[in-house]
Amino acid sequence: MILLKNFKDFQNLSKFSIGFIYLFVNSLFIFKYGGKFVEYVLPLYLILITFFLFIYLKIKFKKNVYKWFFIIFATIFFISVCFVNYFVDGNSLNVDRWSAMEVGIKAILNNQYPYNIPDFLGRESSNLPTLIILGMPFYLLLESVGYLQAFVFLLFAFLFFKIFDDYKQRFLALVILIFSPSYLWEIYVKSDLFSNFVLLVFFLLLSWKYIAKNEKFRTIWLPVFTALIFLTRLSVVIPLLILLFKPFICFSIKQKLIFVFIFSLINVFILSYFFHNAQDFQMIVKYNPFTIQGGKQPLFLSLLFVFFACLVSFKVKNFLDIAFWSAILFFSASLLPFLLHLKDFGWKNVFINSYFDVNFFNMSMPFVIISFVLLYKNKFIPER
Repeated sequence: MILLKNFKDFQNLSKFSIGFIYLFVNSLFIFKYGGKFVEYVLPLYLILITFFLFIYLKIKFKKNVYKWFFIIFATIFFISVCFVNYFVDGNSLNVDRWSAMEVGIKAILNNQYPYNIPDFLGRESSNLPTLIILGMPFYLLLESVGYLQAFVFLLFAFLFFKIFDDYKQRFLALVILIFSPSYLWEIYVKSDLFSNFVLLVFFLLLSWKYIAKNEKFRTIWLPVFTALIFLTRLSVVIPLLILLFKPFICFSIKQKLIFVFIFSLINVFILSYFFHNAQDFQMIVKYNPFTIQGGKQPLFLSLLFVFFACLVSFKVKNFLDIAFWSAILFFSASLLPFLLHLKDFGWKNVFINSYFDVNFFNMSMPFVIISFVLLYKNKFIPER
């Protein structure tokens, strides 16, 4: 009974933690970008989202109602994302993630080194190679990398079908996604960060399903996909370790060697292609995405979260564990530097002068949304 009570306490703490992260991150975005009406918008948002979630967990409609709600909301929102990307002029924004990607794409297409060319705000790109490659089709076919957001939204909606059991759960995930100010801000400024981590979720789910079941996937394709997703953002190493560290330890010596060889080969091949146009090695040392991304937080914090991810890997029993611990560690990895910046530079510099990019909190949000619905799925009335 004591163990059962402790388990229930952990479940309740998990639910509270995920709910808190969702509200905290979205409140942070409202506070920063809400303008002069923030004192009215923030309380209203918190009241409305809390009221909606409370009611949603209590009501029951027929299965087809949730299905049509999901289809209608997803279609309208997809069209809206396309319209926003078309009508919002990226050059009018004070955010350059879209421009950094386009600069990288243009450089590669013109046989130039992509990491020493300033974007429209005068900053060099920190996009790793795979992320630049992912943006290429949208730049070449639609002349805007912002449409990547629309494609990834459809991918996330598809993942809801694979992760959740019924349309009530899927529709809830859709609603808390599209009514998330942090996500809406990403769409408006054509940022790729949220999309990057939705793609990571896709890889994690695919790998979780096939690591143990398919030897060919485990031996050949897993290191290929791991290398590709690793070369989108350095921080993806946290969920990758949560998923892969324990299985890798259990691999045979031969499987370990094959994994390391293929993983290294893919990295060397892609990085060589992206770096070969540099004038000399000193240019690579001075201008490269690893230096920029690696300097976002103190090294000891990065190593600490890597250590925790390795430990958590041995506790993973289902996909909820992967999503939940990814959400917790990503949120913590953003919160600690955020608090350190507040301490060192003060509230005004952090928020008004943007000494800290609150967009980093969005790394956790795809995992928060998935974890929230999975943690509360026992609250849903079964559909017939």
